[in-house]
Amino acid sequence: MVLLSTEYNKFFGMASPPTSYGGYGGNANESPKYTFEYPAGWKQEVPSKVEKGTQGIDGRVVNPRSKDQRAFVITLTRAGEDNARFQLTDTESTFASFAGADYDLQDALSDATNTEKGESEKEGIKFFNYKIDSPAYVYLSSIAVKDGKVFALFVRSPSRLYAAAANDLQHIVDTFKLL
Repeated sequence: MVLLSTEYNKFFGMASPPTSYGGYGGNANESPKYTFEYPAGWKQEVPSKVEKGTQGIDGRVVNPRSKDQRAFVITLTRAGEDNARFQLTDTESTFASFAGADYDLQDALSDATNTEKGESEKEGIKFFNYKIDSPAYVYLSSIAVKDGKVFALFVRSPSRLYAAAANDLQHIVDTFKLL
């Protein structure tokens, strides 16, 4: 029997630079830059200043019953400057940019048994959506660029737990949008 969560909480991400971690150096009146919904039983975890500065992790929610099941957003600035463009349609190069934030992602890419790609549009912004199946993990991802910044949502689940939570995990991706 599969139990599905019918209640969700909303996450609002600021995409602030690491210097603003802990309320320093940022504008307290800034509005959120992205949002997504996550299962009500999950908990928010604040990334450390090191995670934010070296891995680009801006926000994270975790299933307390299986901490390996999580959703996190990476934000990267300066998209397109210095002729260094993000090729969001090329799975390997796109994910190579994010592998530092989650070392299991690189393993999932190299061990992938199936990779699916798609595109969607929300409020005039193109999103590139991916699903990577590997023996250890399933990753769902939605990536977009706005105002020179890349926003990448990753939803990770151990493969053995994915089927029971597939609808809730997909809901996180489906509700991801840039504000």
